[in-house]
Amino acid sequence: MIALAAFATATAQGRLDMRINEVMVVDETNLIDEYGNHAAWIELYNASHGSNGIEKMFITNDPSYKGKTKVNPYKEKEKEAFHEIRRGDGATKIAPCSHVVFYADGDSARGTFHLPFKLEQGKDNFVAIYDVNGDLVDQVIVPASLPANQSFARLAEGDINLHKQSREFDAREWGVRDGKSDATAITPGKFNARPVNDNIEKFYVNDRGGGILTLFAMGIVFAALALLFICFLLFGKAFEASEKKAKAALGEEHTTEHEHNAQPGSNDEAIAAICMALYQHLNAHDVESGILTFNHSHDMPSAWESKGNLLPHLPEVHES
Repeated sequence: MIALAAFATATAQGRLDMRINEVMVVDETNLIDEYGNHAAWIELYNASHGSNGIEKMFITNDPSYKGKTKVNPYKEKEKEAFHEIRRGDGATKIAPCSHVVFYADGDSARGTFHLPFKLEQGKDNFVAIYDVNGDLVDQVIVPASLPANQSFARLAEGDINLHKQSREFDAREWGVRDGKSDATAITPGKFNARPVNDNIEKFYVNDRGGGILTLFAMGIVFAALALLFICFLLFGKAFEASEKKAKAALGEEHTTEHEHNAQPGSNDEAIAAICMALYQHLNAHDVESGILTFNHSHDMPSAWESKGNLLPHLPEVHES
């Protein structure tokens, strides 16, 4: 139960890091949906470092809920003031630091990311998202002065302070984008402005071609390989020395005996017996039946090569 409660708490906290990131009220030339149509759109951004499932969260454009940090969407949605993000669509699981775009085209039957309401040009448009339990997640008021084909976007991705207590709309964090420069680019589903990394900027200025970085990286790789080679070489030398020391400890007498037993021809009698057994039980023989060829070393003669020993002995006569 404790683990389940902790999981639920962590999941809820992750959803509270969802942010309304960019809104376009009138889109005539910018983004096209999967049906080939232009419509108002609302971009959400997952400002956390973990994936967030946004199913069962609520989106509303009802201005009567401005500033409300707690609502009962299950009661109010009967008035169609709230749109509940449907379950069962894998695309509602938003990856860390990623975006998702909803189309405010007034036709939710077109899919998960199509809202049942539209945004109106020439008037302030309120948009808010609430968690499944009715907690306010984020809200924005898009000014009536926003021209067509321009967006109202955060100056920085997500919030300056993701965990601030107040979730009230702060116009100082937002600005109008006309798409006429990189600084004012309209970016549905993309980053408005990435944080600047000083180290990356220094590399770009001092090593624009990447040559220094390449040499530095390759130097680390080759240094690591050289270190591994030296380690393996030392381990091999140490192993050889240990093996020689172990052999010397066995004694010279044991080594000599072992070498003598390993000389060719020392086991001729055993080999001959094996050959005879193969012939008797498996009928194994050379080209001619009944003949077995046995090669042995002439350096160490045995009784098998002595014809005198192979001939039957004459009976001995004993004088009485």
